[in-house]
Formats: sequence, C-alpha cells, structure tokens
Amino acid sequence: MEFNREQIEKNFRQRIKGLSSVFGPSGFEEEVAELIKQNLADSDFTHSTDVLGNLIYHRKGTGSKKILIAAHMDEIGLIIRHIDSKGFIWVDTLGGFAPQQFFGKRVIIKTDEGKHINGIINSLHPGRPDRCTTMPSSVHEFFIEVGCESRQEVLDLGIEEGNAVSIDYPVIELGKHKLGGKALDDRALVFILEEVVRLLQGREDIPDLYAVFTTQEEVGARGAIVAATNIKPDIAIALDMSLATDIPGVPESEYINVLGKGTSIKVMDKLSTCIGGLIAHPQLVHDLKKVAKDNQIPYGIEAYAAGATDASFMQTLNGGIIAGGVQIPMRYVHSYEVVDVRDVVDTVELLYRYILTQA
Repeated sequence: MEFNREQIEKNFRQRIKGLSSVFGPSGFEEEVAELIKQNLADSDFTHSTDVLGNLIYHRKGTGSKKILIAAHMDEIGLIIRHIDSKGFIWVDTLGGFAPQQFFGKRVIIKTDEGKHINGIINSLHPGRPDRCTTMPSSVHEFFIEVGCESRQEVLDLGIEEGNAVSIDYPVIELGKHKLGGKALDDRALVFILEEVVRLLQGREDIPDLYAVFTTQEEVGARGAIVAATNIKPDIAIALDMSLATDIPGVPESEYINVLGKGTSIKVMDKLSTCIGGLIAHPQLVHDLKKVAKDNQIPYGIEAYAAGATDASFMQTLNGGIIAGGVQIPMRYVHSYEVVDVRDVVDTVELLYRYILTQA
C-alpha cells in the first residue's frame, strides 16, 4: 500500500474518536486491545497476546534484523481504594495525574462484569458551601459521586474497591488541523502504529517487524519490558507524545516541541534524575533524521531532561538494544490533550519510510 497523506488524515479523524474514548487505564487495557484487533481485522500480520496483555503484531521480513515499535495502550486513570458508608467513592491514581485535573469531571467506572458506570469527581471544597482557596495537593482530597446513598447501594451497582476509573474528555475538533481528547497519549500513537501495519501489508522487503501495543507504560513500562525481553529486538522504537510547550507564558528558549511543525525525534529524556532515562542511540537518531530529510518530512528534536517512555526501559535489556523514540507534539498532556493532525501524518510517514530503509 502506498503512502497517501490525505487518506491517512481521513483515517485519523475517523478512528481517533473510538481510540480516545475506549476504556483503558493502566492494567485494564483489554477494551483497547479488542478495538485494535477490529481496526486491524484485515491485516496479514500474525498477532498474539502475552501474559501482561501486550498485543503483538508480527510480520516476517528479510530476517536482516528485528525491529520492535511500541505504542502503549494504557491511559492514566484512577483506582477505587474505598467506598464509604454514604456511598462516596475514594480513589488513588494510576499514573501521573495532577489534582488540578479532577475538579467536576465526568468519570467512568468499569465493574468486574464489564459494566460502565457514570460518576462525577469533585473535591472536599467544590465551591459551595466552602470555596477551594488553595490547590489540593493529593488525590485523597477528591471523591466520586455516583448517585448512591449508601455503601451497599454502590456495591449493588457492581462497583467494588479495586475497580478502575477513567476521566472522560470527548474528542472535539479545534480549527482546521487540531483535535482535543482524552488519552491521546498514547492512542494517537496507537493509531500511528495501526497505520504503519496497514501500509506494510503484503510487503516482504522489510525487516522482521514487531508492532507491539504495550500495557502499563504509565506505571513503569511493564508491558514493554516483558515484550522486549521475549522478542529480543535489534532495534526498539517507542511511540509517544512530546510536550508541546508553545503556549502563553512559556518563553521560546524553554520550548520542547511545537504543534504543527512535524514529527519529533527523541534524543534524550529523564536524565535529570539519572534513573530510568534515555539517551537515544546515535545511529538510530541519525537514520531517522536522514529519512526525514530525504523525504522532506518536517521534524523537531526532543532533548528534554524529564519524562520517560517505553524506550527508556527497553534500552538496557538483553545486553543492550538500539533504542530511541518517535513522537508527536502534544499540548496539555494528561488532561484535555491537543494534537495537530498534520504532525500525526508526518509521524506515520517517517516510520513507514524508515522501516523500508532497514530491510
């Protein structure tokens, strides 16, 4: 299948609403995996699932090398830790949520039986009778209302401690090129990896390719660690977001990436702590940049001393893996996230053309 920019943009606008809205906090990614299987139902890649729930699409190529490309299925979320006698639900976080994201949001609770229950999360000082005069510092200052008047009434709905919770933001169009939604980190990249699989159908002039939709990235890249340990790739590329900080109040000297200027090639992350960060392999960075330049694909560079992706954890496995990252710039990460459709298409093209150079 040939690369068609207009068709990929159309595909993204059609499929991102489903990918964004599907329920999938860390450790509870089953619905995301099922949707991906539907989206790739006509793929000639073989697929399998491992013990951690990673969904692995594989196509045997020339055998020259094994490339693993990872996009994580999970979203940041909440988990129920207590249901009180009045029917209010108290939670902890699954991943990097900040308390300012919680006020008055709609949430979805998934029961063990698979039912989705609506709720609203709010703080101990929601506005009346007491105003919130300081920003809450802990998720423990928030509770969920599901309309019940007792603990037993909540239990009768099928809700229990240990159930996962997703905060809901519907996908919206913003101007000509931008979209906002929930879990675009990393579902916009899940779309990108789906498109790469679709573009490479029927091709034998590629390396052995593993498209891995990983679990539990937001809580320590557990899925990617297991997948890379089992697959033993020569090259591992993590698809994730890069912070687009081109917003009011941020000087240009502190920009990490910007929207609408192309894909992002990772050079570095999380080195401020010297634990769990990545310096991308120089040859991989060189090769990705060369493909971008040769094909006139606009790109930026991420050299940012915070954050981490699946690549950070895969790099040192199995005696060492050539690892790096390809990303899309994203604003307002872990809240109402915003992406530029043009950057999404640029990222699909970079990955597609890079893989064709590796046979």
